[in-house]
Amino acid sequence: MVVALVGASGKLGSVVSSLLKRQHLIFPVDLKNAEYRSLNDIPYEYDIIIDVSCPQQSVFSVQNAVENKIPIVIACTGHSEEQLKLIKKCAEEIPVFLAYNMAVGAEVFKEASVFIAERFSSDVHIHEQHHKFKKDAPSGTAVELKRELEKTKNDVSTSSARGGDVVGTHEVSFYGQDELIKLTHIAENREVFARGICKVAEYVRCQRPGFYTMADFVDNFTVKTR
Repeated sequence: MVVALVGASGKLGSVVSSLLKRQHLIFPVDLKNAEYRSLNDIPYEYDIIIDVSCPQQSVFSVQNAVENKIPIVIACTGHSEEQLKLIKKCAEEIPVFLAYNMAVGAEVFKEASVFIAERFSSDVHIHEQHHKFKKDAPSGTAVELKRELEKTKNDVSTSSARGGDVVGTHEVSFYGQDELIKLTHIAENREVFARGICKVAEYVRCQRPGFYTMADFVDNFTVKTR
């Protein structure tokens, strides 16, 4: 697999690059400390784009993917509704995989939270913690989780904490009458996201044009391992 990796010099991009190099050829793209400053600078063909940069850059990346008729994996948070609309429009022509959290366990955590919300009368609160350099708050994972839970619960509150080098912790509390249920997902290092990104890249290469998420990937994985 020949990969154009956008955002290759960032914290997550560096880990993804290290993992990909073990089995694949990559073209690192970044404004700083990378071989190429943009996708247009790469003089060779590539099979897939992986973008771990930022929302604005990912829009340019998905447009490049459409021009080259290749799949793309987008693994950054903070997209506006307008940006998401454009990305989903591009998914009519190519396979587009977008997820705010590429850890497989995080998707299972979200599905378990929805399972409880549908069956347990409660008030729900989401709390998330990340390192002090994370720009968006609440996190993309928390926003997506809130959206899913509000399909069952009328009001889901959220809170955020930023500090130190916390990779990512999400906790959902279900406050029932005389009962409390808590679910927690902890990302202990960035490699868990990088491994997920590498796995979904292999997955999306084999798909038809469409918009794919971690739910699609986990469902596919579960079917294959039964």
